[in-house]
Amino acid sequence: MSTESPTPSAAQQQRLAAARSALQGAHARWGVTREATQAAPTLPLSSSLSSLLPAGLVRGQIIRVTGSTSLMLEMVAEGSRAGSWAAVIGMPAVGAVAAARRGIELARVALVPHPGAQAAAVAGACVDGMDVVLVGDAVALSDGDRRRLAARAKERGSVIVTSGRWPGAHTSLTVERTDWSGLGAGDGRLRQREVTVAIAGRRQAATRRVRVLLDNEFSWVSSRHTAAVSEGVA
Repeated sequence: MSTESPTPSAAQQQRLAAARSALQGAHARWGVTREATQAAPTLPLSSSLSSLLPAGLVRGQIIRVTGSTSLMLEMVAEGSRAGSWAAVIGMPAVGAVAAARRGIELARVALVPHPGAQAAAVAGACVDGMDVVLVGDAVALSDGDRRRLAARAKERGSVIVTSGRWPGAHTSLTVERTDWSGLGAGDGRLRQREVTVAIAGRRQAATRRVRVLLDNEFSWVSSRHTAAVSEGVA
């Protein structure tokens, strides 16, 4: 019986090629020796999201977002408009239209919807060259893969935003409630949704909750704090 590793399929090779091709543009802009110390320590968020993460997206950190793909994309948008690069891995529902409607610059984003068995290699290639890497919850990563990716993100100064399980994530954002508005008495259309986001972190003793208003055209229009409450209290 042969013990050689199986040759990657054509589809798997295409997935890796897509990630590496996107990195060529990033390398052309930054140079292949980009280090975390050469970049700003944080990536910007829109003013409407500043209450969620007042420090912005801190390079080298892992942020877990549960319950809202829209929130994940919005976290990338401001930095993208300012010139940062992003990758979206294992999120097949996110396409060019969804990214563009959130204000993400399509020239600086790599979409790898189905990384398959090459997920760890694709994610590693993106972490090496991108500012922000979004990782879907169905991406096949072992705990060892996650530890290695976290170490690479810290070394390279990237931010990983994931919707899946990630032990040791620095911050967790959980959308607990969504309230739609806009309908009248038998007419009108849904125009806005207010989401309540619970924010927990390694160095945060209590869970904060913030209500953010999201309109139907995928534009964050306002946000406001609620009082900080003890973890686990609704």
